[in-house]
Amino acid sequence: MIHLYRAALVDEIPKIVEMKYKMYEETGMANRLLPDFHKLVQEDYRDLYQAGIAQHFVIEIDNQLIACAGAFIRDDAPYRYLKLRSYGLIGDVFVEPPFRKKGYARMLTNAALEWFSEKNIRLFRLHASDTARHLYESLGFTPTPEMGLFR
Repeated sequence: MIHLYRAALVDEIPKIVEMKYKMYEETGMANRLLPDFHKLVQEDYRDLYQAGIAQHFVIEIDNQLIACAGAFIRDDAPYRYLKLRSYGLIGDVFVEPPFRKKGYARMLTNAALEWFSEKNIRLFRLHASDTARHLYESLGFTPTPEMGLFR
């Protein structure tokens, strides 16, 4: 049975971190992660939840989490020097492979955007994989001139 999305519980952070790890595997970036990745991320997410500056949204089917998306309020440089000091970072958008192409990523991304709106956050950022770029563009996100280099 499908339940509509809901806010994740602190006890569900380990499963969310596992989905985050799968996302890194799918993008070929798991080899860049620290050996204690799971432990570090779980500790950080618990702290961020407690501070009220992060929340994940999940979809559960038959008592199993099958999709998630995270919302993180950030105020790092250079944004902290702007009038809109804080911004919303959307991350950890992941849907288990058998459940893809059903609109779950869109639903959860919109849940994150609603959560930001409740917190009066009006600027949003995310890093999109090539396969997800069309989803975020359809939600109104636009590519930026930001560039990266990994050596």
